[in-house]
Amino acid sequence: MSPSTIDAVATATTTAMPLLKSDMTTTAIDTPSPLTTRSCMSNSTALPAVKVLSLRDYLTPETRTQFLQEMRQSLMTIGTFYIKDHGVATELTTGAMRTVRDYFSLPLEEKKKMMIGNSRHFRGYKLIGEELTNNQVDHREQLQFAPEQAPLDGFTPSVSPSYHGLQGPNQWPATTLTAVPEFQSTILSFMTELETLSQNLMEAIALSLGLEASYFRTMFGQTPYYRLKCAKYPSVNKAATIGCGAHKDTGFLTVLLQDMVGGLQGQDPKTGEWMDTRPIPDTFIVTMGEAIERMTGGLYHATVHRVLNNTSGQDRYSIPFFFDPALDAKIPHRIPHLSTSSKVLVPSMSSLSLIGDSDSEFDSETDERDGLVDALGIHGEENARTEGEVVVTEKVSRRHSRGTWSNGEHIFETVHRCHPEVFARWYTSTL
Repeated sequence: MSPSTIDAVATATTTAMPLLKSDMTTTAIDTPSPLTTRSCMSNSTALPAVKVLSLRDYLTPETRTQFLQEMRQSLMTIGTFYIKDHGVATELTTGAMRTVRDYFSLPLEEKKKMMIGNSRHFRGYKLIGEELTNNQVDHREQLQFAPEQAPLDGFTPSVSPSYHGLQGPNQWPATTLTAVPEFQSTILSFMTELETLSQNLMEAIALSLGLEASYFRTMFGQTPYYRLKCAKYPSVNKAATIGCGAHKDTGFLTVLLQDMVGGLQGQDPKTGEWMDTRPIPDTFIVTMGEAIERMTGGLYHATVHRVLNNTSGQDRYSIPFFFDPALDAKIPHRIPHLSTSSKVLVPSMSSLSLIGDSDSEFDSETDERDGLVDALGIHGEENARTEGEVVVTEKVSRRHSRGTWSNGEHIFETVHRCHPEVFARWYTSTL
């Protein structure tokens, strides 16, 4: 994409960017065309608009209410927004992309030194075609990281809770660090900055729901669990290649850095149509996961999305960051007493509250949403407490919360499903 095209994109999307209706079928892709001001304007009345929000507006008291109102509206209608002025230095975002490209350009034998099967903690490299999404083979290379930590002492497969095995170090082969000297430092610095950004976003999400600012921070604690996935989607010679199959992210929050090639599509929750989510310079794409959708009873959407490989001759690179609570956290099935109103939020003494809302408004739609909540398939114990676990809610109405579920177990089920080779090697011991 030329500099003039990038400038046009930035100019056309200062407040909102539509999900552009795709001319592609569910399996075919054409070379991405640049977004123009005309296409943005012509689609803005008929198609959902993905807003471009500024974190600076959230951090500024005078503009915070407007930010929260626009965030709330976006999450109620689409589940996605762009975030700019996010505080992550351009040098770090460009450095992260450059480092990822450098890694994927290494000889295959070097990349295989980081095969994910080597790691009990589900960290490392995967070849093209080795992961399924929605029972469909993904056409991408990928590399996965998580918090750099010491493994838990005394972990025993088939005896210890399986999710205790998620904690541990990343893989850093010496020869890889020699070939890509900035690899380790850049990845670790990038994860640290994305953790800070994500904590700010989760605080804003809490406030947008009329909750205390610290509501989610209680769940995340001092050791939130996150995953950084670096992905390369190769350009293909012919169309009809799915880079990543249609799915919702299973956790709380995803922050995505993508290059300018394009290929990401979101699904309109109302019509089911696939829409191109075009890259915007100096922004991240923020999407909700199924955990937030469940906790809000479907008030906030978890966006269905996919990636289509392109035929432009340019490989696509992306770096999604999946941000979730501490592994030992217990998560309520439902946040009680949420309002479905889209009315503006106003500050109160300790957080923000809605004007003119009541619990009865929520109750009137609870039964209809219960079917959706149950369909998400997360089940757990009723307000269980175990020493060392974070219990985020007590004595809440069963009608609204339906007890709690284990975040660690939920994450482990997700990574186990995506990476069965790790489970087969490290979690089937009968010792």
